[in-house]
Amino acid sequence: MKRTLLTLALIAGMATMVLADEAAALMSAGSGAAPAAGRVTLYTFFVNIVAEPFRFPLIGFFNMMLGSHTLPQIGFINNNTGDFATAQVGFVNTVGGNVAGMQTGFVNTVVGNTSGAQFGFINTSMGEVRGTQFGFVNTSASTTTGVHFGFVNISRGGVTGKQIGFVNTSLGDTTGMQLGMINTSRGKMRGPQLGFVNSTAGVLNGVQFGFFNFVDSIEEGIPIGFISIVRHGGFRAVEYTFSEFFPASVGLKLGVDRFYTTISVAYNTAGGDRWDNYLAIGFGIGSIIPIGASFFFNPELMNFTPLIHRSGVHQLVSFTPLAGFNINRHFSITAGPSVTWSRVSGNVDTPMEPLFSIMTHEINDRHSIVVGARASLRLRF
Repeated sequence: MKRTLLTLALIAGMATMVLADEAAALMSAGSGAAPAAGRVTLYTFFVNIVAEPFRFPLIGFFNMMLGSHTLPQIGFINNNTGDFATAQVGFVNTVGGNVAGMQTGFVNTVVGNTSGAQFGFINTSMGEVRGTQFGFVNTSASTTTGVHFGFVNISRGGVTGKQIGFVNTSLGDTTGMQLGMINTSRGKMRGPQLGFVNSTAGVLNGVQFGFFNFVDSIEEGIPIGFISIVRHGGFRAVEYTFSEFFPASVGLKLGVDRFYTTISVAYNTAGGDRWDNYLAIGFGIGSIIPIGASFFFNPELMNFTPLIHRSGVHQLVSFTPLAGFNINRHFSITAGPSVTWSRVSGNVDTPMEPLFSIMTHEINDRHSIVVGARASLRLRF
């Protein structure tokens, strides 16, 4: 065993001496001289510094290719000054030119374009990305054609493909999908944005689905969320409503005509000895369907619950097929019947009684159906 180890050490030492002689010959030509074509500068399987062309893989702790390389580089630090093909596998991988292949490591950097894949904690391409970046932070300084998959995904030139992560940002046009907690497109958005917060600074051609949606304008698309703001061409209105349960109700409506959401605060003046007995908040959805120049059909679905919960919970779920009339471009009125499911839970004895009704059907002591009527005055802004 000792003889075998001694033999390997002698062979490695001789190889290192030969490579060192090659390096000395290059240095004797002058400190500014470039490595000769095909000449090995240093290859010790620990520190490898070679010049183009070199037709062998680089395997060592530190690998440096002066020029382009088409074979794998495997080490802790891999550096390629020119173009690179196949695979870099290490902790830090850097390519000064273009990549057509794969980088796998903790930090992967490409100064040129990337065609293939980057797998790591931080992936950066200073040029275009055609393929996949998979990591914690993925950045493309130009356009991305393919997939960004990570916690933070940023494409400066735009995206054609998918961004999937916690924060997705496209500073150009986006054609494809953004799926994450926060999605932002600074240009046009052609495709869906699915997340908690979705923002499109350009034109939307697709669907926004999230808690908060913002879009500059819509060509062919629709925002669906708790709050949706369309800067140009959207639907924004405040409304006063009189209904069979609440004679005073004020609501804010946001979205587009085809689909909008309503947030309301309602108060029943016959609430009894406590002012907050019938103070309720409501949330609902609706749609405006034009019928001619001035008339429209306006179905809405609303849910009201008391603001203060004590011994139990009242809940009112209403469907209202309203008819509307546009007085002018800002004011409109609506009226129509309503069907409300009234229910209670906890220690409350009976469902909430309406102020008036067309018909009331008691299902049991905790559920009832009430048919009533509603009217509203709406200000669109």
